[in-house]
Amino acid sequence: MTRKMTRKVFVAAVIIALSFSSMSYADEVNALLNYYVNRFKPETASMTISQKPDNTGLFSDIYMDLKGVMIENLRLDRLTFRMKGVQFNEPSEWAKGNVECKDAIQIQALATILEGDINRAIEAKTFGKKDKWHNVSLAMTPQGLKGKGYYTADAKLFNLDILLEIVSGLKIVKGKELWLNNPAVKANRMDVPDYVTKKALSRIQPLVNLEKFPLPMTLNKIDLKQGSATLTTRTLPQPLTRGMKYSYSK
Repeated sequence: MTRKMTRKVFVAAVIIALSFSSMSYADEVNALLNYYVNRFKPETASMTISQKPDNTGLFSDIYMDLKGVMIENLRLDRLTFRMKGVQFNEPSEWAKGNVECKDAIQIQALATILEGDINRAIEAKTFGKKDKWHNVSLAMTPQGLKGKGYYTADAKLFNLDILLEIVSGLKIVKGKELWLNNPAVKANRMDVPDYVTKKALSRIQPLVNLEKFPLPMTLNKIDLKQGSATLTTRTLPQPLTRGMKYSYSK
């Protein structure tokens, strides 16, 4: 083989090697996004990274925006986060569905819940049980949560269907849970012992639990609006203006 031909073969080999390297890196990042898509069934998802991860799974900066996320029985209208210095497990594991976020220097996050999704989640949480909630109609307001729902109490010999009216503030517990705060409960048109209303409320607490979302984030603030509640970290996640973007849509 001539020197010229040898040089051409060498150049071609380098190009092929770089191509496979690029494909491998793209496949790894797609596998990471696919993990969140498959686990939480978002309606749309986008992920922007500042640069490719290293061999240990370390990213310098990631921004992810998920819409219509399902966590257990609750739909989140939007879940957004930005992570800096975030360490995952090795990228070779991601395509197997084995993804673990081990640590991050900083995580900024935002989760928005609509009142209709809260109502459906409350009913779903107790569906099929002897004591359950149904016909729930709670409204999100800037002051908190107010509304009503029917609670079927299991009284052993018979069931009581009680209309409960609730006015309550909201609070964040453990950095990932949304709870009723100092709820005032009134049993309409029926004298009901306190332990029955306490049991009814215990069935739906917490209203939101993000423990199942596998990120070490801590939410601190609640922004209440008419029809929705948004839970955030102290600083809001801002999109990456530059980087490589991956997206998904149903």
